[in-house]
Amino acid sequence: MGEFFTAGNPVLGISIAVGFVVLLTAIGTALWFALIKARTKAASTEPNETTKAADLLRQSYVNGDITKEQYDEQLRNLQNPTKN
Repeated sequence: MGEFFTAGNPVLGISIAVGFVVLLTAIGTALWFALIKARTKAASTEPNETTKAADLLRQSYVNGDITKEQYDEQLRNLQNPTKN
């Protein structure tokens, strides 16, 4: 690495150092934006209230707490709520 910092070629050494810093900054910026994008995507995939309610209803049916007819009716009500 010493050949870049010889007395006759100081500009080349400075250019390499500045280029390295710029490269590291660009990589850091890209990783930062990737992190923000991943966090946004993860937050948007959380289940909504209807999905949670349907999962609880399904679990009640699997446990035998409700009959198939009750399950079907309640699931239909969750998917197509009546407007008052």
